[in-house]
Amino acid sequence: MRLSITAFLLFGLVAQLPAYAQTARPRILFDATKAETAGNADWTIDEDTNGSPQRLPTPLQSTVTATTAETYWTGALSSWGIALVQRGYAVETLPSTGRISYGDASNTQDLHNYAAYVVDEPNIRYTGAEKTALLAYVRNGGGLFMISDHNMSDRNGDGWDSPNIWNDFMSTATPPNPFGISFDLNNLTFTTGVGAANAPADSLLHGPAGNPVAMEYHNGASLTLSRTANASVRGALFQPGQATTGSTGALVAHAHYGQGRVAALGDSSPPDDGTGSPGNNLYNGWNAEANGDHARLLLNATIWLATPNTRISATRSSAEAAGFTVFPNPAVGQFFVSGPVLPQQVRAFDTLGNIVATSAAPTGTGTLAVALPGAAPGLYVLRLSLADGRELTQRVAVQ
Repeated sequence: MRLSITAFLLFGLVAQLPAYAQTARPRILFDATKAETAGNADWTIDEDTNGSPQRLPTPLQSTVTATTAETYWTGALSSWGIALVQRGYAVETLPSTGRISYGDASNTQDLHNYAAYVVDEPNIRYTGAEKTALLAYVRNGGGLFMISDHNMSDRNGDGWDSPNIWNDFMSTATPPNPFGISFDLNNLTFTTGVGAANAPADSLLHGPAGNPVAMEYHNGASLTLSRTANASVRGALFQPGQATTGSTGALVAHAHYGQGRVAALGDSSPPDDGTGSPGNNLYNGWNAEANGDHARLLLNATIWLATPNTRISATRSSAEAAGFTVFPNPAVGQFFVSGPVLPQQVRAFDTLGNIVATSAAPTGTGTLAVALPGAAPGLYVLRLSLADGRELTQRVAVQ
């Protein structure tokens, strides 16, 4: 069995994972509170009633198999949802009647319960309370995927389109532009010539879903990046003719903020799988364009966003700060752990807490090879046991 293992550098001592990380299947939430079905859009994973997606897709995702077609659900993002379920995630929709909150125990769909939150082309401006919730969610370890469309794409006629909505959200934060990303007010179309950043460690370009290098834009907006506002922000793909190391002309970008992560895409066409509610003119950008790279990039981005950063207590070890390293990332068949001292043992647990693999090493320094023979695709947790009694944990994904 060929295995591809992406190991995320998330070591932590006396760490406490967010609520979603303690469930069997990390949950991805797709937003439908911001008129994502207005006009000709249908940016949902499933809707039993035309234009009104429900919380849980039907048929139930527990019945999804490795061969389930995206038409199992009805929505232009159904391919995205089905693919995530096939990779070990659970997906939900925040319906139009839902509330965007963080830390509100009375809200069963509070963002604290989700590994990543996908908002594809919002058409309603965020309230002050919603902006506060979004920032708190990311700052405390959540993953936010911001997708826009082109300038002047106001689908519900309220005077706000998605680039302006995202810019308003970020410009009113304190300090402004916390993610270092702004959406340009332009309208771009191209099918070739996109440049990919030369970044071997970029999890969006080199992840468990593959190594995307291409993207097609059908009326989208570019992104401008500010490392002054956020030193971690990076572009992954750039529009034709733009330098792939610059701060302008990005099409896809990502950044860290607090304990969380953010990704941004300036066009809603790449996630569109061409199927949805009757009457909408949809086109298959998911896997029928850019040699299938749209699907690869969107899945890599979602997996990266949904990988929780552990919350470290005040007793954080200097060993972690000194830098345990996992490489290569991604890996095929096995990966390697190195650090100031070798762990005495590395155990791999599945999401139900069962041990699926154990690797032992002699005391000393060097590199420890860790393999997961026969492991099914999905998410796992590694526990590194050190000679002094300390325990380090790390999440990994097997493909």
